[in-house]
Amino acid sequence: MRGDTVRTATIFLSMLLILMLCFCAFFYAGGTLRAEVSCISAPAAEHPDSFEQARRALANGIEPARFSDEALGDASAYTLLDVNVLLSNRGAFDAEWLNVQPLGASGDVAVYALAGDGTDVPARSTGHVHLQYLTHAPADAVRGLKIQYYVYGISRTIEVTF
Repeated sequence: MRGDTVRTATIFLSMLLILMLCFCAFFYAGGTLRAEVSCISAPAAEHPDSFEQARRALANGIEPARFSDEALGDASAYTLLDVNVLLSNRGAFDAEWLNVQPLGASGDVAVYALAGDGTDVPARSTGHVHLQYLTHAPADAVRGLKIQYYVYGISRTIEVTF
């Protein structure tokens, strides 16, 4: 009789452990963001309005990220990069309070526009982050983004290179 009780308790506790492990895996996978990046580059001289917007942002100190303190020269020396990041949340939990930290390449001057920072990506939906870079570096230089977000108060981070 005692052996049956021990065996029943062992089976019950084993099932409870398996359920807890399944819940932990579901929680971890349920709030993970996936990122798809697209990047378009163009000479700054071909887009004078965008270059002027970048110049104003740098002059007023309102750019989201600055990588160099150089004074801007002629637009022909720069390249504008337009970066779009599509964030997919296929899980069961919201990704909240996105914090986007741009990482520049050697020769980057600044990120002069950033949209999507501070937003949430609800469960089973997508979100969007848009950045505009001003750079001297070649368009194919490796840059990155560090995106921090929270799932029920637990901080998670993904890093994206492009």
